[in-house]
Amino acid sequence: MNYRLESSKIYPIILKHRLKANEERPAIKIVKDYGALPEVQCFPGQLNQVFMNLIANAIDALDEGNQGRSFDEIANQIKIITSATMEEVIIRIADNGMGMLEEVKRRIFEQGFTTKAVGKGTGLGMAIARQIVEEKHGGVLSCQSELDKGTEFTISLPVH
Repeated sequence: MNYRLESSKIYPIILKHRLKANEERPAIKIVKDYGALPEVQCFPGQLNQVFMNLIANAIDALDEGNQGRSFDEIANQIKIITSATMEEVIIRIADNGMGMLEEVKRRIFEQGFTTKAVGKGTGLGMAIARQIVEEKHGGVLSCQSELDKGTEFTISLPVH
């Protein structure tokens, strides 16, 4: 199916309530930098699942990184950046959380691997996200992370 990735599809409405301020942290700011994107052959519902998973994980990372900090110290931010070349559409979702240890980065896409507490995560979300992007769409899902700086996931999808 040819589909134009729209900004509204990358920023799922269902997660809006998780971005709001609560008693433990201020609101999480979404910074959007959407470039013009061509149509891509894709399964929009599946890609929305990937976007939701990446944004939910970014929120979780920010929540975890905020523990023990005062509101004045917290500048929670998730960036969503889209761009395109002649060959691919690129979607980047980045947080300014605490980043990941090397061991976590190496295993982040393994089925069954989770950093979350028992009952909070299944260890399937990132494995399924990679499968959707790479096996179903012929793209690439990659991760870059640096301790105390944050994490960025990049989705590259071919333009057919």
